[in-house]
Amino acid sequence: MSTPAMALPVTQPLSEEEVRALSEGAAWYAKYHERMIASRVDDASAASVAQREHFRDLHSALRKLGVRLRLSDGLA
Repeated sequence: MSTPAMALPVTQPLSEEEVRALSEGAAWYAKYHERMIASRVDDASAASVAQREHFRDLHSALRKLGVRLRLSDGLA
């Protein structure tokens, strides 16, 4: 798991193309890693719990951007 990035203030608004690129990249990441995250759904370690919460936050953000991805039952 990566170290959380420090949120910096947005200096310029994103173009539609940039928002689309971020959305598509995040959707790819979510699809690619979902099986790995879901395989550890019963792991109660702090790291696994944090990964699941981060993954749910990613899905929530993608929904707000209009990207609809199915969330595995174990992760919902």
